[in-house]
Amino acid sequence: MNLPREAPKKAVRAVSCPNCGGALEVRAAGWSVNLACQYCGSILDVSRPEVQIIERHNRAAADFALPLGSRGRLFETEWEVIGALTRSDAGDSWREYLLFNPYVGYRWLVEYEGDWQFGTMLLDRPEDNGSSVVWRGQRFRQEDEAALATTDTVIGEFYWRVASGDRALCTSYECRASSLSREESDGEVNWTQLVALSEGQVESAFGIFASEPPKAPKRSSGQARGYALFAAEARSEASDIPALLGVSMLTILAGLLLMVGFAGGSAHMSSIVDAPFGRTAEGLRVGTVTVTRPWQFVSVMARADTLDNQWVDLDYSLVDRATGQSIDASGLVEHYSGSDSDGPWSEGSIATTTQFGHVPKGTYDVIVDTGAHRWPTDVPADGTSSAWGTPSGGWAEDKPDPVPVEVTVKTNTMSDGNFWTLCLLAMLMPGIAIYRGWRNR
Repeated sequence: MNLPREAPKKAVRAVSCPNCGGALEVRAAGWSVNLACQYCGSILDVSRPEVQIIERHNRAAADFALPLGSRGRLFETEWEVIGALTRSDAGDSWREYLLFNPYVGYRWLVEYEGDWQFGTMLLDRPEDNGSSVVWRGQRFRQEDEAALATTDTVIGEFYWRVASGDRALCTSYECRASSLSREESDGEVNWTQLVALSEGQVESAFGIFASEPPKAPKRSSGQARGYALFAAEARSEASDIPALLGVSMLTILAGLLLMVGFAGGSAHMSSIVDAPFGRTAEGLRVGTVTVTRPWQFVSVMARADTLDNQWVDLDYSLVDRATGQSIDASGLVEHYSGSDSDGPWSEGSIATTTQFGHVPKGTYDVIVDTGAHRWPTDVPADGTSSAWGTPSGGWAEDKPDPVPVEVTVKTNTMSDGNFWTLCLLAMLMPGIAIYRGWRNR
């Protein structure tokens, strides 16, 4: 038989607070044991016809988002807020709301800085395995050390005797999107399953509006301190994002100006050299380049458009005409292709750039040593002759023609890799701040 899920418009029991005379309503008459006066905070015993004051105290100022008597629909069930607590541990505080439906019973809503969790008390207790527990076939792992939670403020009615100052040892166990909360007080252990609610779900259900956007979610009382610190850091970082972006842009601009300044005047020359197979062509003069600044960048780009399962080794020398000293570097152009069980493939590049940094002022002859090779090898590993070569390393009649390589030399160039590395490092801190702000929306 399907029971209705709507909370009926029931008759409530009216009582007066013996401490302040305030008119109160018992919404779950016959169920509730305690009622906290919403005017003065006195804890009343409503389990008997005559209302007796158990504890008198001035109610601490508490701004609960859900007023007592609020009704809202969650998980196809209409709930009424009949009680609310403010609790805290060594690091932070949060609010818990007791929901009631006469056909379903009690549930909890836990609120922490605008984030909400829906709690269901467990009748079947998890199996304890030390640092983890197993419940209904799922393993929940303990995240933090147990924390002592204190009840600070009480309003409304509850199904057990509750008072400010009550303490419970709380432990949280996590598994994917839900968690289990274990609370132990006076030798009694209670378990609750907590499921995170989507942003705005509670506000929409109960017709309220959050006073501020949600921050780091509170998964359990034992994690309150860590989440509070994390939320504070996130707020601080969010406010610093404009300043961080400004500093990063200034850093990038200054680095760009420095690179352009060190690059010096511009010069450009190009020549084609032939890379032979089976030997190295040495001392090929590409041309002359002049460095006009005390220190300057020089780049040499090699391009071989006809490469097919071949590579070309390139050794460059910038020989100072005045001193005869050389600055040496090497490059490689290569391109391979083929087909396997996954289909056609290719790798390598027919063009590559070699960067000379910190080249002193002077006039330099650009000299290249180069040689071409075929893949997989020039000479077979077993030493037999083949169409590609002979055991002595020579070439058969179909020896391939040399590979033409276009060599281009430029001054006034900057290292692209260094520039983009500078950009990445400059944007690292604002990027982290933006990401953490997005994660905590």
